[in-house]
Amino acid sequence: MAQENAGGARSRVPAFIEPMLATQAQKQLPDDPQYAYEWKWDGYRAVMRVAADGTTRLSSRNDKDFTSRFPILADALGDSLEGRQAVLDGEIVALDARGRPDFGLLQNYADGGEVPVAYFVFDVLQLGDDRLLDEPYERRRKVLEGIEPPDKNLIAITPSYSHADLSATGMSPADLLDVARERGLEGLLVKAIRSKYHPGRRSPEWIKHPLIQTIEVVVCGWRPGQGRRDGMIGALLLGAHDPDSGDLVYIGDVGTGFTHQALVDAQAKLAPLSRKTSPFADEVPRDRAKGAKWVTPKLVGEVVYRQFTPREHRLRHTAWRGWRPDKNVADVQIPGND
Repeated sequence: MAQENAGGARSRVPAFIEPMLATQAQKQLPDDPQYAYEWKWDGYRAVMRVAADGTTRLSSRNDKDFTSRFPILADALGDSLEGRQAVLDGEIVALDARGRPDFGLLQNYADGGEVPVAYFVFDVLQLGDDRLLDEPYERRRKVLEGIEPPDKNLIAITPSYSHADLSATGMSPADLLDVARERGLEGLLVKAIRSKYHPGRRSPEWIKHPLIQTIEVVVCGWRPGQGRRDGMIGALLLGAHDPDSGDLVYIGDVGTGFTHQALVDAQAKLAPLSRKTSPFADEVPRDRAKGAKWVTPKLVGEVVYRQFTPREHRLRHTAWRGWRPDKNVADVQIPGND
């Protein structure tokens, strides 16, 4: 019995730690020795928890299980932790033919497609019995870089560039952002080198500088299509929460960016959520609400947008990117208030 209890303890994964979040950049990219610079990946944020015997759990930012969805990643660390338990923070990404993250491919994988996925690790929150939340970022990075995954095609320790690293090669942070643009990456994350890890908090010590504007949205209904889309979805009706009142309000719609299969899948997802009345707290413009099919607001998606009008709270020039099963409906707020 003692041996069974010992074995049970070795297979017990550490407790879930809610990820720390970054704030949206409001100023130009910091060019300061107090910061380090990382690539911004285009995937699902995920916490990897590993027991002493290697038993692994992958969880989304809101603690939904990803282990069964991405089983290839569950054993990818092998013996590299040498019997130590661990909690890692990173991003699950799908890679295109050139090895670049592609959010659309990740959607296909989630729907059962065969595409290569990897876990890109950028922080370590626990290793062995050492909890590292109160250690500064630069110390956590040194610990992280001591881990050697056996298959870097499945798990990779992502690079972090100090200000000195960039200066030594004649580069500035702005130059690094240009590299991200050239490589088709999503942007940069800028992190204060002395920052502690604040679980569940959106901290100004981490700043995201995206190259494209994206936003999570609550799908609240759809309008039927016409022409080639007759009998299918023409556009999704989108909502977000007002941070002051908590009300779910209409912020626009999206009708582009869908493949035919994505429309078929969306219709299948939304059919069981059908309802007779609008879930919005405010009134939807008549031309947008005409013929609308309303749904219970339980699903989160992501769109690219060119403009957000703060007075009307409207997204302009939108395109669909995909579903976000790693996000909670209650956490989706109107742009500029996250």
